[in-house]
Amino acid sequence: MNPNRPVSHDPRGTDFRDDLAARLNDPELAAAFEAARERAHLGLKIARLRTARGMSQSQLASRLNTSQSVISRYESADYANYNLETLRRLADALGADLTVDLADRSRR
Repeated sequence: MNPNRPVSHDPRGTDFRDDLAARLNDPELAAAFEAARERAHLGLKIARLRTARGMSQSQLASRLNTSQSVISRYESADYANYNLETLRRLADALGADLTVDLADRSRR
């Protein structure tokens, strides 16, 4: 047991992290979890860049000739319909570079 982790009060003797780690042994659940993590990361990255540039969602929407609700959707952890052209336009409007990378899984 990790001495820095709080002691679990779960009667089964596991805490959330232990339970999650065990569940992620299921390849299907692990893939879904990773996809959700990636989506959340991208939405958060867009929001952070926007706020770092001092822009509201409405201001960014204006630069992209779209609505504030679309920007809100792009920043949502649940949004999964990005396409490369949309990401290029977002990067340009935010004064950012778009980097797309494929990482070799065997190097993890």
